[in-house]
Amino acid sequence: MAKDRTQYCFNNEEEYVGKRPLAKKIIEKYLKDNPDKSYDELKKVFAFKASNSTDVLLSEEDYLKWKKGKNDKQDRYFKPPFQYGNDILYINNQWGIDTIEPLIAKAKNKFGYSIEESKSGEKNSTINVVSSHNITKLVKKFGNLTFPHKNILLKGVPGTGKSKTIDNIIEKNLEMSEIPENVLRINIHSASSNSDLMQGISISTNDNNDILYAEKRGAVLKHIFKAMYKPNQPFVLVLEEIQENSLNELIGDLIYLIEKDKRTEIKLEDEQELSYDELFNKVKPTHFVELPNLVENSESNTKMIMPKNLYVFCTSNYRDDRKVIEDNLLRRFDVVEIYPQYQDKLGEGIFKSKDVSDFLEKLNESILKQFKDETHPDRYLVGHANWLGITEVKSDENKKLFYTALLKVIIEFKEIREVDFNAYVKPILQKLFKKDDGLSDRITNYLEIFYDNNEFKLDSYKLLVEKLQTEIYSDFL
Repeated sequence: MAKDRTQYCFNNEEEYVGKRPLAKKIIEKYLKDNPDKSYDELKKVFAFKASNSTDVLLSEEDYLKWKKGKNDKQDRYFKPPFQYGNDILYINNQWGIDTIEPLIAKAKNKFGYSIEESKSGEKNSTINVVSSHNITKLVKKFGNLTFPHKNILLKGVPGTGKSKTIDNIIEKNLEMSEIPENVLRINIHSASSNSDLMQGISISTNDNNDILYAEKRGAVLKHIFKAMYKPNQPFVLVLEEIQENSLNELIGDLIYLIEKDKRTEIKLEDEQELSYDELFNKVKPTHFVELPNLVENSESNTKMIMPKNLYVFCTSNYRDDRKVIEDNLLRRFDVVEIYPQYQDKLGEGIFKSKDVSDFLEKLNESILKQFKDETHPDRYLVGHANWLGITEVKSDENKKLFYTALLKVIIEFKEIREVDFNAYVKPILQKLFKKDDGLSDRITNYLEIFYDNNEFKLDSYKLLVEKLQTEIYSDFL
């Protein structure tokens, strides 16, 4: 019997594909279009069998149960699995003519997808033409891998635009606006653990209420595997607020591999279907890390490599306890200090008020002078983020915005940094609030609440905070 060579064009894409990649495209498109469905709901949507009577879609827990006792050659699901919110789903890769037709019918009639069929097995001539327009589209779709800085650590006080800088790199340098799913952003906090990010143990029960232990991949490890299977696209891992925990403890295995000469170049077509072990053997990496088996007789993939197409960007605020970022991070990252910016640097339109920008600049100049004997006076600077939206409109509401931004500074000095009021805060404010300090009349009017008979007389945090809170929260204080 002649082998069926039917090819399909999905949603007017530039190429025709076979049954297996078509099924993968249909299911992944549906998952992306419907990000909030439960696993039970998805099982009802795809409530039919693929070839070999296997389920169309499996959760990680169900996949591990199905996989138990089978080798890689007996696997029936695409690798890597699909990241669906906080869960991962395995999509069946076994499709014949009888099993693909119900899926195509549902995709057309229920999902509204366009699927064109070609019996010849050849690409449509109009789609096969590679024009400059198509090349531009492909570059835009798959991003830009020429950005040279693989590992960047952005450091500075809060509110200086560290995360915004990363967003700009992702959008403008890496050109990833059409592949946002290739970006994983994680906010590090004190409770973050290695099992959350890299590798841990999941606990479940079977139909007999027996307890089952299985290895589970953390969010970072899953992202690494996704990047390995699409080496022609940039992937980004963003770790925010890394000062809150030790990265050595969280992703220690990864830190070794992110160096330029320890990364692995992978040459693989995006649609090529290989198991992880096959991929590992194909690229023959020089540098890899053997992850420990956490469960006896585990069949998990234990060799981790770091692909060249995965960028690692971190942000870190200054810590008042002056916690030092681990030496091995500083050595492996491009460390970029991010300082407060003002209208002259950011350009018009970013700050809503030039007067406010000038005030913030003078405030930071005063801070640097007052803390000049400290080892790192720039740790006390005030970021610009909270000041950008204060407009020129002279209204009570606008005054509240100004006072709110200033109160945040005072509270940070008092509660977080525990800065002595008389030694530092009062002298800073006295110098800044002088009548002849060159501030605009509007800002000077805002500062009138701090004076009594033209003299600055707020001698404690209590008086200063009470004065600001009265102006901001007069509706209930």
